[in-house]
Amino acid sequence: MVHLEPMSETQFQSYLDTAVEDYAQAHLKSGDCAPEDALRLAQKDYQELLPNGLQSKDQFLFAIRDDALDKNEIIGMVWFGVTTARVGRSAFIYDLKIREDLRRKGYGVKLLERVEGLVQEMGIDTVGLHVMGYNHAARALYEKMGYQITGIGMTKTLGKR
Repeated sequence: MVHLEPMSETQFQSYLDTAVEDYAQAHLKSGDCAPEDALRLAQKDYQELLPNGLQSKDQFLFAIRDDALDKNEIIGMVWFGVTTARVGRSAFIYDLKIREDLRRKGYGVKLLERVEGLVQEMGIDTVGLHVMGYNHAARALYEKMGYQITGIGMTKTLGKR
């Protein structure tokens, strides 16, 4: 069984060590920011969303474990926040990661089911997320789980004149 456990401070610091850079790289790969701005913008987003780290209001970060594996083994993480934007009180998944060697083994489905259950226990009935356009595997997972596209951002890089 997949378990969500609140991240420890050590786990959170380890997460931040790679997450901000990964987020900057994802934006570079998607082409939605200039290379010289990517890291600064990623740092700004994380600082705004997690100003007090794990104690940031309405932000929930979990380490993921599976009973079928070594009990000390973290298989991934998830971070979601609770917001009151647009559709009333809702949850938004900011980050969801499964260890690379465990991807495509059903953990994404199990993790989303656990998050959705937790969110429902909080009295929330809407979950949103953002996925980069190039991330076809994640998009397929989310669509399989019933997530619907609510908008599509598009960019075109023009050649110099």
